[in-house]
Formats: sequence, C-alpha cells, structure tokens
Amino acid sequence: MSTSNIVLPPLQTWAEQHLSAVIKATAQADFDAAFDAFVAASARITVNGKQISRDAYKTLLRGASFDEAGAEVAFGGAVQVSTNLQAGVVGLFYTATIGESIVVMGAPIVDQVTSSVNLVIEEDKTLTPPQLPAGVRGFFDGRRVTALNQVIVDARGN
Repeated sequence: MSTSNIVLPPLQTWAEQHLSAVIKATAQADFDAAFDAFVAASARITVNGKQISRDAYKTLLRGASFDEAGAEVAFGGAVQVSTNLQAGVVGLFYTATIGESIVVMGAPIVDQVTSSVNLVIEEDKTLTPPQLPAGVRGFFDGRRVTALNQVIVDARGN
C-alpha cells in the first residue's frame, strides 16, 4: 500500500477560493457552509474601520448578495506572507459583480462590490476533524481566518 502526502493549496489560493465560494453562494445553506469554512468562530473582524461581530459580518456579506442569481469575482492583486505552511497573512483586492434575481424593465439588477481585505489565516485548533470509518483515509483542512480587516465599497452605497 502506498501513501502520498496531501498538498495544501498556498494561502493566497486558499483565501481566493474560500472568499469566492462565500460571494458566489446563492442558497443560504451553501453560504453558511462556505462562510463557516472560511471564518473562524472567534475571528476578530474590522470593516471600514469599525470592529464588528462575526454575525454582523456574515449579515453584511449576505446582504451584499440579497436574492442573488449568480456572481463573478475578479481578483486584482494579492500579497502573501507565510509564517509556516499552514499560516500567514494574505491581502486581496477584488471586485465582485453580483447579478440579482430581481428584474427591472427586462434586465436583472447588477451590484458591484469593490474591496481590499487583509486576512490572518491560522490552523483553528477548536475544530475537530471528522471521524472516518476504519481503513478510509481522508483529509481535513482546519485553516480559518482568525483576523480580518476589510475596506469595502458597495455600488449601492452600503
């Protein structure tokens, strides 16, 4: 029987994939799962210079995609500083274009969000990897954002 090492994606890739999953989620259950896989339960969050709770941040992100039909996320730049293979700091600049299910005069409403976000990503030691049946190998990525500082502008003025 051979074994292979599981390779974790670099922090920048991890951050972009998880942030995209949160923004692109159209169903509440998908959004909740993507958010929980991205932001630690005890994360320190600052948005536009104000410290807010994790729940308030979750509401803010979900509010940006009210009645969302789909979204596209374009990353305009990124920087990564790793402290080890699983932890570090990532800065991202992105624009999200969110198409809503609401149609006005035959065209869907489109919202644009522009943001710069700095993320501290660490292994969340409070998480328990799932139990797998005997003989079954699996992998659990326990990295989560533990601190987030974001500047965000929503074209709707939110």
